[in-house]
Amino acid sequence: MSRSFVCRWSVIVIAAGAALACSGRRDPPKIPLAKGGADSANAVEAAHALIGPAAKAALDSGNVLFRKKAYAAALAQYRAASALAPQHSAPLFGIYMVARATNNPAMADSALAGIRLRSGTMTPAPHVLTDTALQRMHANFRERPSAG
Repeated sequence: MSRSFVCRWSVIVIAAGAALACSGRRDPPKIPLAKGGADSANAVEAAHALIGPAAKAALDSGNVLFRKKAYAAALAQYRAASALAPQHSAPLFGIYMVARATNNPAMADSALAGIRLRSGTMTPAPHVLTDTALQRMHANFRERPSAG
């Protein structure tokens, strides 16, 4: 047999084996939700139940508008969703994303603090520096030159 004949059939056999291996039943991805197992699945279902259909519609509308870069309209939808589902953090995440896209750090920080409070897992940073605090620190450094 010629070498090219063997190579050609080897490629065909490997391709057929790969096609057979990839065909068939596909299992869902085995990604655990969290360490809690069934409790985690229940927590996810409970979180989805908190948002309600009107808030979910406003949230989805905000997401569509955000993708179209209609940030003012998206922000209005996210705020409406936040008012309809005050215990859910997803609308606040939308507000955070609009704030990042529009370069509004104050709104982004506020939304992030709200997300932390609503999630219950993290508390807001106790030492957030405001512009006034930064200006005072800068003035103090100018008044006291470093020793050196």
